[in-house]
Amino acid sequence: MELQLKNIGMIKEANVKIDGLTVIAGENDTGKSTVGKLLFSIIKASSRYKEDLEESKEDKILSLVEKVYFWLRKRIDFSSHIDLRDLFYPPKFIRDIDDKAVKAFDIRLEKIKALKEKSLFNIEENIENQYLPDIEKSLLKIKSAYLLKDDKQQAQSRAFKKALVSEFKGKISNQNNINDIVKIEASDGENKILDIKMKNDKILSFKIIDDLYFSDATFVETPAVLQMSEVIDIAKTFFEDQDREDRIIRLRKANISLHIKDLHDKLKISFYDDDLFDIEDLLNSSIDIKGLLNRLSEIIGGKIKYLKKEKDFKYITSDGKTYGSINTATGIKSFGIIQMLLKSGLINERSLLVLDEPEVHLHPKWQIKYAELIVELAKNNITILVTSHSPYMIEALKRYSEVEEIEDRTNFYLAEGGVIDKVEDSNALTLEKIFEKLSEPFDVFEEMDSQRMENFING
Repeated sequence: MELQLKNIGMIKEANVKIDGLTVIAGENDTGKSTVGKLLFSIIKASSRYKEDLEESKEDKILSLVEKVYFWLRKRIDFSSHIDLRDLFYPPKFIRDIDDKAVKAFDIRLEKIKALKEKSLFNIEENIENQYLPDIEKSLLKIKSAYLLKDDKQQAQSRAFKKALVSEFKGKISNQNNINDIVKIEASDGENKILDIKMKNDKILSFKIIDDLYFSDATFVETPAVLQMSEVIDIAKTFFEDQDREDRIIRLRKANISLHIKDLHDKLKISFYDDDLFDIEDLLNSSIDIKGLLNRLSEIIGGKIKYLKKEKDFKYITSDGKTYGSINTATGIKSFGIIQMLLKSGLINERSLLVLDEPEVHLHPKWQIKYAELIVELAKNNITILVTSHSPYMIEALKRYSEVEEIEDRTNFYLAEGGVIDKVEDSNALTLEKIFEKLSEPFDVFEEMDSQRMENFING
């Protein structure tokens, strides 16, 4: 898949191929992470739209149900008509819709029609009949909303907007060119898959022409997610489902980015038995799960697992010692996250794995090991997007992709000056353009050494 971006955040223009292993190098604040978060948001919106359809429909129905109830309450003495109050009481009405479907509306329509023969309303009798049809219309409107099959494009657009709020707080336009059109396009060869246009952070058009290849995406930003488990558990995102009876409570909860909550919830699945895959699963998968898990166990000398009773991710060494997440090295946690995702079956051929500057939590030796792991995953047909500003990580990714013979499915990009360009000479032994940019801090040391020598000579 090829992703084309224009006027998004710090990015003026980008054209990035997402196939195999994609590496975006660059300094901080050059738009590297934006690409990963945007892809994550698009894939989540695409995979989530059915749930969003239901959520949107439920909100609309609840709003109409409440309007009918409050209209009746103004005109009927509910203390004398408990049965009528119970019938139209919103929570009861909603439960009946869930349990009885269309019959829930028909029961209430019959009740309203029966009211025409009585004077229950606190209004003049001569205008009573002009109000009753309004209630009937409202009930029929609720029934129509329940039966309506929403538009797929609109549902996906709503889900995408919620994802943007969660990931970018809704601010996605290039702040230097806020009035310019934001373009997001994805294609597969000559076939266009996605076309989104925005202006001033508002969606002008949203078209998914064809299904995305990816059914899910996972964005890994920091291993600190493991030691923040209890806090993340009670936080909410703008994207997730909300139980009707829990909405008021959830308003008091802190908001958290969707990618953090998503990763945390996926990792918690690791509390299940170790043997999540039986022999047939391993044989039928094109991914060497067993081999990769053995490799990870060797690197960190054990495994990381979520223990439900203790509400914590524990590092369990090969000789049985157990350590809490807060007492486990961040490097071990970084490898452990991949270990848990693999074991839970959440890294596969149809999922996108985004690794945002993984070197931040790794010393140079483990950066190289982590790069080797990334290439092994890519060799197993897992699509990966890596952002990095580490020469160690980038050089290792380049060399291991050559060793594992996947260089034809490995693409390097440099983010600089608002533009993300492909490094066309990526088949060279080193990626000189990238390293030249990332090694600029060493020029400061050379200048210091030069100044020091000059001062020595001048006495």
